[in-house]
Amino acid sequence: MNMIDAEFIPQIYKLLPVCVSIFGAGLSFFFYTFGTNFLYKLKMSFFGRKFYNFLNKKWFFDKVYHEVVTQSALSFGYHISYKVIDRGIIELLGPMGFSNLVSKKASVLHNLQTGFIYHYAFLMLMGVTFLVGLLQLWYTFFTVLDFRLVCVFVITTFFAPNIALAK
Repeated sequence: MNMIDAEFIPQIYKLLPVCVSIFGAGLSFFFYTFGTNFLYKLKMSFFGRKFYNFLNKKWFFDKVYHEVVTQSALSFGYHISYKVIDRGIIELLGPMGFSNLVSKKASVLHNLQTGFIYHYAFLMLMGVTFLVGLLQLWYTFFTVLDFRLVCVFVITTFFAPNIALAK
């Protein structure tokens, strides 16, 4: 609405900043070219020294702004946005977390390889039994269960030993 309101203000208010800027530039050019003695006397007077020192010293506003506003925003951006979100959550749920999960599961499977044939036969028998049982469970509860629920069940059984071991 401000853009619409700005269209209907008088033209003098629209041109006022340009006119004042041109007037200030012309006045400063005139004083620095022709009125250097006047500026020197004004600067050396009591009021001129106070006014000059007031404008010349910046009162460290930029230091306060830098320490309070800028450093706070940068600290928030680094500690929260970068460390927690980018390096934390995204890496845990993204490719880095997946590769760590695969490495851990591979080391668990590596420990199952003992070199004895009856261990391999037992693992194959357990795998086939699990798949046949899952298939039978699927055929039995096909009308009741949804495929997504079965996927959640399989994933839960895959991660359940890790949860039990973590406690």
